[in-house]
Amino acid sequence: MVANPTPCPDSTPPAVERLLDAAERLVVARGAAHLTLDAVAQEAGVSKGGLLYHFPTKAALLTGMVRRHIQDVEARAARYAADRSPGAAEPSAACSVAGRIQALIEKSVEKREMGAAMLAAAAGDPSLLNPCRESYRKTVDAMACCPQSFERIAMLHLAVDGLLMSDLLNLSPFTADERRRVVDYLLREVSEWSESR
Repeated sequence: MVANPTPCPDSTPPAVERLLDAAERLVVARGAAHLTLDAVAQEAGVSKGGLLYHFPTKAALLTGMVRRHIQDVEARAARYAADRSPGAAEPSAACSVAGRIQALIEKSVEKREMGAAMLAAAAGDPSLLNPCRESYRKTVDAMACCPQSFERIAMLHLAVDGLLMSDLLNLSPFTADERRRVVDYLLREVSEWSESR
């Protein structure tokens, strides 16, 4: 029997969180290619049987890590969207997309190493990125519902993607100050079009 490796954040059992935390630490330290289920169970302080109950394969564990990352981004995006539309029963499509862009661009620095390791793992198994593709598709669908220019919103999102990818691959030529200025500019642009709804 295969358990659901991606429960919603509010109902995630503590053992699953410990397993995912341990897997993240090991992926950052050793790389996803060297991740083993035995090492994760030992790092998390659970039996291998307990690990296999939640994540029967290494691929399921890696997918669980990707899904948790997406859930984190989506939770922060929802908070940012709600902040952009106080008093509204539900944020507009524009506020939702703006919230997602803000959540992506303000992604914590400590998650970059894990993201780079997961990207390397996805080179060997592109299906690991399926949850990312699903999430991205929802964002593009929301962009199409915004009254603002689809092209402008898409370009802002692509700029954020480019910035994050250059960070993940350690290619960014920007100093910390230059990167901050780019981020500030992108956030101002996002605010401008999302508030013009």
